[in-house]
Amino acid sequence: MHYLSLQLLIALSLILQPIAGLVTLQTIRNLTALTDECKNMIVDSGGVVVDELARVLGGGQVVMNSGEDEVEDAVAAALRMLCSDLLIELEKPLSPSTPHLPEKQCQVVKKEYHEFLASTVQFLHEVQERQMLWHWGPSSPVFNAVVWMQGLWASRRANNQNRSFIEQQMGLYSATGCFGKSQEVLRRDVELVEYMNDLIDTFN
Repeated sequence: MHYLSLQLLIALSLILQPIAGLVTLQTIRNLTALTDECKNMIVDSGGVVVDELARVLGGGQVVMNSGEDEVEDAVAAALRMLCSDLLIELEKPLSPSTPHLPEKQCQVVKKEYHEFLASTVQFLHEVQERQMLWHWGPSSPVFNAVVWMQGLWASRRANNQNRSFIEQQMGLYSATGCFGKSQEVLRRDVELVEYMNDLIDTFN
């Protein structure tokens, strides 16, 4: 009986493996949740609080309850966690069975896509807030992690599918028909990469 159960588990794993190894719309939902989790890791490392009097006099952001090294380690760890998962998704092929969706379902897909972008922007904003305070340089692990993230989004060389995350998203959403012939996915993703480029430029 034990032997049969083991054989059944092996057979099921072989059946389910290709399904688990495909990029689908659920992938974007999972990445949104992970991005929010990573953002919270940064927030929990020390909140950036603006001293209102100091701001009137010309500045004065401070990080409460955390030292620079602790914050830097937390930000770098959050970035690496997000990038590691993103790389895993980039190594997967797109699902060949992504359906062409009716308008009602497309409204949900568009909403989830915009939520993913908003989550990513908020995550990068938390990184930027701490970079503006601590002014880390190119030797910082935060710099290396931001460069990694930018490469995953914009470069084909960062994974074995020879496809950037932007291209992956365009292929995924193109199959749904939800964005028609518009270039919204490309335009919004490029804007996000430009945000990363601007952030990278602050490490000097």
